[in-house]
Amino acid sequence: MTANWFEAKVKYIKVNEDGREKKVTESYLLDAMSYTEAESRIMKEMESVIKGEYYINGLKKSNITELVESVDENDDRWYKAKIAIIDADEVSGKEKSSNQYYLVAAANINRALENLEKSLETFVVPYEIVSITDTQFMDVFPYFSDENEEVPENLKPVSAWEEEEEV
Repeated sequence: MTANWFEAKVKYIKVNEDGREKKVTESYLLDAMSYTEAESRIMKEMESVIKGEYYINGLKKSNITELVESVDENDDRWYKAKIAIIDADEVSGKEKSSNQYYLVAAANINRALENLEKSLETFVVPYEIVSITDTQFMDVFPYFSDENEEVPENLKPVSAWEEEEEV
């Protein structure tokens, strides 16, 4: 199942290290099935981070298709990479390209390129790295399906329905 990434902007009052309050808007990326779930997930995540009131300033679907995480704790920034997948049209023989967007964890832009190239080593089709740019994402919240394995009593898995049909 492919990820549905959403970009959320959250506005709140942040207390600086010197004790002064400042209004800030921060961006986050999260995986969700719908806008409703995205809003619910970002609210849940923010409640554990922000003390006090906050406002979801914006929520939109992202064009990011892949996430390249890093095990290096120094890779604490997020870079957006545009990859052109090059393909030949079978009928005309002309080359055409389609773009995919990756979000790459890295400490700097050179490390982002290195991490991205490492993740693309398994690609079997020709590609070109078109651009890598810094983002303002403070954090990324991927979707973990094993978070909630309990099925509500009024629902049953599709496999149970299929077994009933076979009988």
